[in-house]
Amino acid sequence: MRLTVVALAAIAAAAILPYAATAGDYFIQDDFGVVGLLSQKPWWYFPRWFVGTWMDDIWGYTPDEVRPFPAATYQIAAIWGAASPWANHLINIGFHAVNGWLVYAIARAAAGLGVAASVAAAVLFAVLPMQAESVAWVTGRVDSMPACFYLAAFLLFVQWRNHGSRGAYAGAVACCFVALFSKQNAITLPAALVAYDVLFRAERPRPLLTAASAHVPFVALTLGYLWLRWVIFGEVAREGTLTAERLAPAIDNLGLHLRRMIFGEPGVSMANGDALLWTLVPLVVAGLLAARYAQRQPRGRLLLPAFYFLIVWIALGLAPTLVAGYASPRHMYLASVGWTIGLAVLADALWSARLVALRWATTGAVAALLVVYVVQLQAVVRQWRVRATVSERAVADLEREVLAAPPGSLILIDVPRASWEYAVPHALRPPFTSTDLTARATVVTQSFLSCCPAEPWDRQTRTSVREWLARSERTPLIALHWDPVTGAMTRVTDAEESSLAVIAQILPDTGSRAALDEAIADTFTQLVIPRSDRSRR
Repeated sequence: MRLTVVALAAIAAAAILPYAATAGDYFIQDDFGVVGLLSQKPWWYFPRWFVGTWMDDIWGYTPDEVRPFPAATYQIAAIWGAASPWANHLINIGFHAVNGWLVYAIARAAAGLGVAASVAAAVLFAVLPMQAESVAWVTGRVDSMPACFYLAAFLLFVQWRNHGSRGAYAGAVACCFVALFSKQNAITLPAALVAYDVLFRAERPRPLLTAASAHVPFVALTLGYLWLRWVIFGEVAREGTLTAERLAPAIDNLGLHLRRMIFGEPGVSMANGDALLWTLVPLVVAGLLAARYAQRQPRGRLLLPAFYFLIVWIALGLAPTLVAGYASPRHMYLASVGWTIGLAVLADALWSARLVALRWATTGAVAALLVVYVVQLQAVVRQWRVRATVSERAVADLEREVLAAPPGSLILIDVPRASWEYAVPHALRPPFTSTDLTARATVVTQSFLSCCPAEPWDRQTRTSVREWLARSERTPLIALHWDPVTGAMTRVTDAEESSLAVIAQILPDTGSRAALDEAIADTFTQLVIPRSDRSRR
């Protein structure tokens, strides 16, 4: 018991300490839209999220996402103030710590690993550099939260198989329900459970119908969830994205996902990623075989857990990324459980070998990998902290500028993409500002800062500039740029730089959407950013 407590404390420390400094970091990117919307919903709104999208139409379209349970966490966090990021970050860190504990328990119960190897799996999972997006970014909870209930459902199912507890089985079904209504990638859970039974329960044969009946509730829940998605959105699992044009990039992204998971983020140069990946695979296989013969133990005890977690689990984790439409580190949060437990299977086998030198070499290899991941994680967390710092400064500076400028002023803003992608206009409204800044000034951005970067941005930008030009009494034009590292603001007005007013007259009639975007970008690169460079010199 005491050993278990120490193990859980070590895992919690590995999950919490790297992110403790982020607890007060400000909102960035999608956070503004998500927090701004969900924190304002009344408590009785929760049931409605089971039959519709949780994001309304704040992105200019209706996302096919039924996520009532993540939505509720934003309502809970808002109790301590919607404009404060503290509660949201603490929730994220809490989910990550619990997930670390679940990895430990799964390694023990499903893979049959010892305490040391299970702790190694959980700690490596906690410090994987690519996990930073799911923990340091408030909106990253959309992957850590469903993973939590997915892992809990899997663990409870395994415990039921091992001990026959009806309570564990009921808990597994309940967690499956929560996982499904947290994110659609949980639809792979029934396949994970079936594969576990096929591979791990073969030594305890039972009638086929009896074995299969245990999976009926999980399959039924998943089918019901997919039917609900079809009724609401007209698609089951974004199958409309599986076109020949989109499938090729999605398959290419699989390699990127694996490199991020194994080598870290940013970690090893992506240019050498494929070579390193295919070098590592035969080394792992050779290590598994060497460990088996060094132990002289039955094949299943080593190879089955390794195959399940390194191949089956990761493949199931990768499958939903084919329809994601883009490659994000957080998409591999759940899949990374297979990577770290698979490594722990190998380490546990080598630690059990008769050769003392082999055991010491294994300890050194695990420690070295842990150090590499921790160093990389620190660098990635620093990047997220810089983004949050710049974002907070941009909100404060812009509010001050808008309130100080005459009503109706035209303000061009250039906030770093990493801090404010999809943030406008949500970042310009309460609860993040004292008043709706868009009601006092006309704010124009490049498309990537807009919540709706396609046709709505194009139309709204042209219309806004035309209306400003048509005013009988011309108000100022102010261009604001924020340094992506320091957050320092550079301010230029049309009184200081007459070319700004000339450019404003050209913008509404600029040809294509891409040309309009480029014209706004050129305004900053040619007229504003050089001034910040001169001021630093």
